[in-house]
Amino acid sequence: MRAMVYRGPYKIRVEEKDIPKIEHPNDAIVRVTTGAICGSDLHLYHGMMPDTRVGMTFGHEFIGVVHEVGSSVQNLAVGDRVMVPFNVYCGSCYFCARGLYSNCHNVNPNATAVGGIYGYSHTCGGYDGGQSEYVRVPFADVGPGLIPDWMDEEDAVLLTDALPTGYFGAQLGDIAQGDTVVVFGAGPVGLFAAKSSWLMGAGRVIVIDHLEYRLEKARTFAHAETYNFAEYDDIVVHLKKETDYLGADVVIDAVGAEADGNFLQHVTSSKLKLQGGSP
Repeated sequence: MRAMVYRGPYKIRVEEKDIPKIEHPNDAIVRVTTGAICGSDLHLYHGMMPDTRVGMTFGHEFIGVVHEVGSSVQNLAVGDRVMVPFNVYCGSCYFCARGLYSNCHNVNPNATAVGGIYGYSHTCGGYDGGQSEYVRVPFADVGPGLIPDWMDEEDAVLLTDALPTGYFGAQLGDIAQGDTVVVFGAGPVGLFAAKSSWLMGAGRVIVIDHLEYRLEKARTFAHAETYNFAEYDDIVVHLKKETDYLGADVVIDAVGAEADGNFLQHVTSSKLKLQGGSP
């Protein structure tokens, strides 16, 4: 099969790999029909994720068709269309029993507090991901969900990571009826966070970014107010003015870990501060 293969920081290739095989009776093999590239994949690509090994295939947002099932699998059959959540979990350990699936104790021999994630380094279990033609899916009766006949693949693939991440961000905000919610970042996760805020009872949703095409999407898709922070001397002061100086009730950061500059910029900034200068 063809698969994306990691060859070191900033080096990826499309290469031939063996089609994965059933390794446990609870496994399934899924033929990928639609896969996505997540912003988090950049951490791997840039070499920022520990223990990302040469030869690994990325991809934790994918859907497909069941190609083969292990002898113990009961909920899936060959030919089923399935969406596969990004995290691998057993469904029965201490953490899974409490809904903390990303901390599953039974899927990652390399850590005690981090579960398994498809295509996200050996720190997260070493599972090959969905930027390939086939994927081995452990605990196939627990994670994958059947895709309804009426749902398009382009919509289903968003349910594997992007939409749940934005929804969870809004959920963490404990939004109360009528709250003013500000979302920083109008990428896919920010858009879903803004849309989800309405579902949770927000009375006002504001999205901040500096890319006009993303702000336009926030207006048409998420029905949010938008402001381009590049047009204001201080966006925080502007938000204060726009909220009668009360500020937001809930703020969701959907910008990303690498948006505040690279390592050299941080070192330079820290050095200037120590010397009494200005970054």
